[in-house]
Amino acid sequence: MQNPYTAKNPFMSMWLSAANSSAGMMRGAWTAEMHRQQQEFVQNWIKMSMQFWMPMLNPPRDRK
Repeated sequence: MQNPYTAKNPFMSMWLSAANSSAGMMRGAWTAEMHRQQQEFVQNWIKMSMQFWMPMLNPPRDRK
C-alpha cells in the first residue's frame, strides 16, 4: 500500500512551479536593481575622488 503523504500531488506541483517562477522573476528584478545601485555608487565614488585629488595634482600657476 502506498503512503498517501508521499504520493505526488499534481496540484501542489503546479502551485510550487508557479511560485518558483514568480520568485525567480522577483529575484531577477531585485538583482538587476542592486546592480544598478552598485554601479551608480561606484561612478559617484570615482567622480568624488577625482574631484578631491585632481586639484592637488596640478601645481599652482605663477601670477604675473
